[in-house]
Amino acid sequence: MVVLNFAYRSYDAYTIGFPRAGVWAVRFNSDWAGYDDSFTGHATYDCQTRESPRDGFPWSGDIGIGPYTAIILSQNQ
Repeated sequence: MVVLNFAYRSYDAYTIGFPRAGVWAVRFNSDWAGYDDSFTGHATYDCQTRESPRDGFPWSGDIGIGPYTAIILSQNQ
């Protein structure tokens, strides 16, 4: 999944819908401070879904995302 935050604010626990159950691992975080010292390095973590529909998907979970950030999550399979 690709999640984009076009806002100036960060989110510690933003709830979004997921197409499948399980753990979704963060594969890319464009706000990682290792890319540049000016990035915030906001906490972005793996997500365990719960059976609660959201955004037209049967599962949902909480993600952390920094301002003006793109993150990519996927499952191991």
